[in-house]
Amino acid sequence: MKKFASVIIAVVTLVLCFTLSACDNKYVSRYNAMLMVRTNTSDKASVSFDSFSGTLVMKLKNKSANEVFVDYEGTLGEGNIKVYYDFNDEKLNLIDIETAGSVDGKTETFTGNKTIYIIIESDGKCSDGSFSFVLKKSEE
Repeated sequence: MKKFASVIIAVVTLVLCFTLSACDNKYVSRYNAMLMVRTNTSDKASVSFDSFSGTLVMKLKNKSANEVFVDYEGTLGEGNIKVYYDFNDEKLNLIDIETAGSVDGKTETFTGNKTIYIIIESDGKCSDGSFSFVLKKSEE
């Protein structure tokens, strides 16, 4: 009976571990980088790197019902990077940046207490990059 109870406890523990660790993993970061500095809070996200290859996911959180948008800027020394965003379960293109490029702008307006995913994907190895994303309230 003790053996049966310990098997049940082990199975329940494994099931809980797998289900809890799978929460909110809509997108997964997989990258190789050198000299990378990354920050990510609920309303700001930034990354700068000497070299980067792969996919980096950052999250911004609209904690209120206010209308917000994402103000962004980025530079890239060498390579090709695409940046996407996802607010309503749809991955949309935000930025395409190539060698010696720079961009700045803002997204459409978002409404609702939801997470906004920022997905940075490189097309091979990139160098000397810097990107920042700031969640701002819309002016009425």
